[in-house]
Amino acid sequence: MTAGTTGAATGSAAGASTRTTAATTAATTAGTTAGTTAGTTAGAQRIDELRLSVDALDRQIVGLLAQRTLVVRELTAFKTDEETVRSPGRVAQVIEKVRSLAVEEGMPPGIAESVYRTLITELTDLQMELLAERRASAGRAAPAGAREGTA
Repeated sequence: MTAGTTGAATGSAAGASTRTTAATTAATTAGTTAGTTAGTTAGAQRIDELRLSVDALDRQIVGLLAQRTLVVRELTAFKTDEETVRSPGRVAQVIEKVRSLAVEEGMPPGIAESVYRTLITELTDLQMELLAERRASAGRAAPAGAREGTA
């Protein structure tokens, strides 16, 4: 019986040890999961905050682009031909300027250049349309004899 008692005691101790190890593992896993969940929750909250910041910046950027577009529309009223609209020298100046500004602001200059090249292309297309409309309306407004060539 002593052996049985010893076996039972040993089995009981082994069982207790196994239960303790299992409980410790479960607690550690729960803590890690809770930490991960808390970290994930905090990370998700920070992502939401940063996205709100990006949305606010986008609103400001689009507002500034709209203002720039208004200035370009007004500028177009003083341009009389495709060469003055396209102004390759001016485009080069603007690209050089925004690349420098990007570097000053800690932004990769290639991003600024890419954005501005797209912006310039779109605004040049707009100016060409406005110039064409102005020419077409000037042609309709001119007297019949003024439209005919007098070469």
